[in-house]
Amino acid sequence: MVKKAAAKSFDVLIIGGGPGGLAIGSLLARDGVKTAIIEKQSAPGGRLRSVDFHGCRVDSAIHFLVSLAGAVERTYTYKMFTELRLPFEYKTVPWPMAKITKEKPGQIEFFTMDPKLGAANFFAFFAFATGVDMDESTRTELTRIATITEDMSEQECRKVVNVSFADWLEKNTQDPMAKAVLQNMGPIIGAPIKDVNFGMVANAFGTFNRVGAPLIWYPKNGTLETAIIAPLAGYFKEHGGKIITKRAVRNVIIERGRAKGVIASDDDNSFMMEEYTAPVVICAMPLFQAVAQNIIKRSTLTKDWAETVKRAADLAIHDLSGFYLLDRDVIPRDGHGWIHMFDTDYGIPTYVGDLCLGTYTNAREVPGKQLVCGLVVGSSEANNFGIPTRMDMVRAGRRKWLAAAEKAYPGFNKAIQYEGMNLQLNFTRYAYAVSPVELDIQSPNIKGLYFAGDSIWSIGTPMSDKCFQIAFPLRERVLQYLRA
Repeated sequence: MVKKAAAKSFDVLIIGGGPGGLAIGSLLARDGVKTAIIEKQSAPGGRLRSVDFHGCRVDSAIHFLVSLAGAVERTYTYKMFTELRLPFEYKTVPWPMAKITKEKPGQIEFFTMDPKLGAANFFAFFAFATGVDMDESTRTELTRIATITEDMSEQECRKVVNVSFADWLEKNTQDPMAKAVLQNMGPIIGAPIKDVNFGMVANAFGTFNRVGAPLIWYPKNGTLETAIIAPLAGYFKEHGGKIITKRAVRNVIIERGRAKGVIASDDDNSFMMEEYTAPVVICAMPLFQAVAQNIIKRSTLTKDWAETVKRAADLAIHDLSGFYLLDRDVIPRDGHGWIHMFDTDYGIPTYVGDLCLGTYTNAREVPGKQLVCGLVVGSSEANNFGIPTRMDMVRAGRRKWLAAAEKAYPGFNKAIQYEGMNLQLNFTRYAYAVSPVELDIQSPNIKGLYFAGDSIWSIGTPMSDKCFQIAFPLRERVLQYLRA
């Protein structure tokens, strides 16, 4: 049964109440557009939710925020909060690479990128990881490639999303050592270089020459939910927006090539479906998920979009977040915030995951205990969880991470009082897929159908910051369509 009521008629319907849905919703609500967000959970938040863990309050998945534009003030997250006149304070966090080995328990070798060095960071990182300095020909070759990428505009990068980074390296790099250095960028990208497009890598690699090393940052106070989600949700509702929770969108209504609304099921009464009407529908959930769930029919996509969506789905692998409540302080509280761990006991330094203190993410801790969080990237070559997720690989990744943590901080495993794990879809890396076209914010063939979130735009800012980058041009596009 489908029920329809005038109260369920809006100017814009947004599917998903994560950071992307709340960002575009807030901009439209401020402009007086009658907007509703339809969220399947009991509250908005998406992958920026907080959870309770044995007396602690912490992010549901371990993320860090990245700026490839230098200062945090240049990120779109900061620009969004400034645009809406919402207060936002931040802190920067060191992001060192760490080498560990069982032969030297508790003796960690650190390397931190220096923004002043630019592309020369790769020379220093290579020497750190291998113990061997680069020769002059390798330095010259890497400098040449850095200059090429620095000079590429976003539009030029978009023209080569159909070329894999591995293929580009094979054809354009002669020096074998330079090629080896760049082939080992997988842990930094978060996916094997054969699976990601050169346009995205060029856009990111050019950053080193333009502004120096990537900047890692986080809200100064509160978790991602309290610092980002709650203020946006509050702003959206204060400006007339409506958040409809516990509703799962079943289908986008498309009639004669135009979006007309959505059909959603009531979570409290699964037998009852509701029709919400609007001339504009914005899909703020990953597009490949919307297609897989038949919310957007594959038949409504153009051929090249359908192929791009398929390739994005192939890179949509879960990451493993680990939560460890220790019965005492094992890791120095004035340590390195966020550590990118490389274990040298695998023959060559092998990336096994990241480690950070709960205090880095402003988690609420239990007095007398220490909360430690871990991240194992499921799309790296060392820990590829596969599609669908292979739990044997997840367990293997967990074991590697725990072994590395013990080598770095002896006594870590014995101090664990409670352990929790969470598998959650990675941020953005699926958008890096080698694809015939780059997905845009607007459907190429369905009027009134738009896209937000992080599954579109291979070229842009990293991770959740892209949700806010997309919202600005999307608002202009939607307003133009509504006026017309």
